[in-house]
Amino acid sequence: MVVINALFPEDKSHIHALCIGSGRFLRSVLVPALIAAGNDNDNGGYLNPVILQTRGRTFMDYCHARQSQTSNNSNSSNSNTSGSDFLNYEVDTVQHDGQVSTDIISCSGAGSLGTVDSKMAVLKDLLPHLKILRLIGVGVTEAGMAHCHTKAMKDLYELLDTLRHLYLYSNFSWKCDNPNGKISIVNMDNVPQNGSLLHTFMLELANESSNSNNGDNEEMKDFLTNKLVFHNTMVDRITSQRPGSNGLVPRAEPTPLKALVIEDLEGDLPRGLIDDIDIHIHSSSSNTSKNKTKTGVVVRRKAGQLDADIALKLRVANGTHTGIAHVMALCGLLMTDALSNPKGEGGDCDNHDGDDKISAKLMYYLDSLFQHQILKAAENLDDTTTTATTSDVQAVYDDWRRRLIHAHFGLSTFFITQNGAAKGGIRIGPIIVDLVTKGEDVTCSTTFALAAILRFLTPAEPVRGSGNDGIYRGWLNKTKRTCTSTGAENKDCGSDSGKTVEYADGLAYNIQRGWYEFRCACNVVVPNISQKESHPLPVLLGSFPTTMQSCAYEDSVRAYLLKSDGGDLSCLATDPDPSIKEKLDLIVRAVATVYARMVAGDGMLELLKELPLSLSFEKLLDGTNSN
Repeated sequence: MVVINALFPEDKSHIHALCIGSGRFLRSVLVPALIAAGNDNDNGGYLNPVILQTRGRTFMDYCHARQSQTSNNSNSSNSNTSGSDFLNYEVDTVQHDGQVSTDIISCSGAGSLGTVDSKMAVLKDLLPHLKILRLIGVGVTEAGMAHCHTKAMKDLYELLDTLRHLYLYSNFSWKCDNPNGKISIVNMDNVPQNGSLLHTFMLELANESSNSNNGDNEEMKDFLTNKLVFHNTMVDRITSQRPGSNGLVPRAEPTPLKALVIEDLEGDLPRGLIDDIDIHIHSSSSNTSKNKTKTGVVVRRKAGQLDADIALKLRVANGTHTGIAHVMALCGLLMTDALSNPKGEGGDCDNHDGDDKISAKLMYYLDSLFQHQILKAAENLDDTTTTATTSDVQAVYDDWRRRLIHAHFGLSTFFITQNGAAKGGIRIGPIIVDLVTKGEDVTCSTTFALAAILRFLTPAEPVRGSGNDGIYRGWLNKTKRTCTSTGAENKDCGSDSGKTVEYADGLAYNIQRGWYEFRCACNVVVPNISQKESHPLPVLLGSFPTTMQSCAYEDSVRAYLLKSDGGDLSCLATDPDPSIKEKLDLIVRAVATVYARMVAGDGMLELLKELPLSLSFEKLLDGTNSN
């Protein structure tokens, strides 16, 4: 049996971009933009890419199977290359009316870095034959960028080192005709300052190579700095996979306005990509408006603009996602598309009135969280490092809200809750800090969001150590805590064991039985319990009886809110202004008040209906608890 190690065209002169990784973000966002950039340019396409899978060869095999099936139609009128030089793959887009459209995306080749033979095909059969190289896309997952010694980082370094050697010692076998002569490296992994981090990793590997390469590391460091530019980016398109495709066919929401934001402070991006983006973003004609919707790429040329985009994504999109996911998961609402359901079907949250629809209550809560908290805090983004106006923030929320209530495309609420303790500090913490330091009210909507995170992270029964391999079991809203035990069956719980569903690696839920599993790596120290010894947050929260008064929880709530990988509000505790510290004390009391009611069994939606969401949390402390 013949093993194919690469699918590269015979004539490689029209290949002008390489994509390291074959993830869904890269295939559904970056590659379509590269292809669009080439449509109006000469001959072979301005940014025709080859896609190189970092592990395995499933994408290459998928492309080979499609190539075999469509060999009679390989001379596509949409391509600028001959049949054998042209591959394609599918991307599904779920429209707002529920219709699914499938785009056929072109690429000039496919390969793998996953085996010795396939990697050698890239290094020996592809790179030496490139003529003009303009862009390298990187999409290797956050795990692949954990440190410089991951396989993905080492593979990228080897590829770049090979390009360096070819450039310097093979009579300039390739060239780069970008504005400043530098190849653009565009990262598709949502890691903060991802381009700068990539550059740092490559420099670290160059330094380590000095022992074996006799000083070549200096030459490599010069190449990394003067022939490459590592752009910082932000990626934002909700993407899953076509059912039954084993991850090979991305299934995505309609392309948002800012699916990919690229920082280009020195004007290094390829001309074709810049021209294409400028037309798509700034032209008002109907044709280019359509193209804008397809690509969703924005270039930021001023310092601070990308920082503002990322800050707004964290606060507006991610912040509201975190604020709603824990509530919905506790209510047994499994997918975010339930927010579009006019009847609120799919969950048994509370015994609500027929006129009080679940989705309406939840969206009222989110709208209040945005309008009275996120929007007010956003004025603080207008400083020396970030630039965002009130209209910018409102536009981001309007776009995000439309995406969130997509009736036919949702994400698992339980999946979103992962790492919830830290997300509370990363996404909601900065909003609280800005509001408090500016003298603005922190409202009941924010208090509710924090209390919901803590409620989700509370085990149904007391546990010791760090649970079962770091996994804890919680209980759903309106469910008896005793019903979550293995084998527990009584008239309150029901005898049907229900269906256990795995929602993440090693984590599951059973809606009929009323339980779910979660992990939490946040360890806290509570002086009243132990002077210096830290405890896992769930162990601490699970140690209290259900009917405790709210004051009993205050020390635990404070410990979470001050922890750097928790609520991350320690800056308020150390602020020299005593009024700031006093405000923090009141926030702790308010969160503990709402949390105590949640643990005691008050319905989540009942609380949402009762709390004055748009008013200061202090209403919870002075006895005024109704709208």
